[in-house]
Amino acid sequence: MKKIYKLSSVAILINKKKSWTKKIKKDIENYLKKNKIKILSPLKAQIIISIGGDGTLLYYKNKYLKPYFAIGSSKSWLVEARKNNYKKYLKNLVKKGFWIEKRLMIKSKINNKRIFDCLNELTIRNKEHRIVEFKLKIKNRIYKFFADGVIFSTPTGSTAYAYSCGGKELKAGAKKYQIVAIAPYRREFKPKIVDKNTKVKLFVRSTCKTDAVIDGQIEIPLKNNTTIVVQVSEKEFEFVRTF
Repeated sequence: MKKIYKLSSVAILINKKKSWTKKIKKDIENYLKKNKIKILSPLKAQIIISIGGDGTLLYYKNKYLKPYFAIGSSKSWLVEARKNNYKKYLKNLVKKGFWIEKRLMIKSKINNKRIFDCLNELTIRNKEHRIVEFKLKIKNRIYKFFADGVIFSTPTGSTAYAYSCGGKELKAGAKKYQIVAIAPYRREFKPKIVDKNTKVKLFVRSTCKTDAVIDGQIEIPLKNNTTIVVQVSEKEFEFVRTF
């Protein structure tokens, strides 16, 4: 049985590059004030309302790991509501409350340095249209192959980039993640699904520009002979769901 929470306070974060987000923010602020819901800073608020779409949600989650009620457009996939129907969801959020849906995230270290956790995927990709040499260690087995890149995808991200590259669509609440090569040479590496307790190591050998990309938002340049360790994070992402 879901635990229902009563809404007490929110922070509102928008994508300022999208003009429609400003009007919705103002409308939401007026509605919340009318219903005596506090509007606070992201660090102090009970939940965060993000307005803009999937990219907006993924961008702000690196700054504030709080429960998110996301509003996007018709092209958005992760959001709870869209700009043409958010009012009924907002009304239910205020009047009926909400529950939390938790999603698995993956954590990574690049040469022993911890980076941001991923809700969708960690992508290792070449920027110069040249293949990269990879060595992947899963438990006691080693895979060697060439590819344009490698994706470490969560269940949430399995419907996106990983799926387009041949990966499987996992159930949202699955406690596993998958590894998908981007255009592997001669299809030498097929997608692998591993359980939540599996730690994997990726060795990247590349003399051209190669990046690690977190949820499509943050790019980290990689040096030749880089080691990346990936496993399930101890933290979970929390989606705000309402009626």
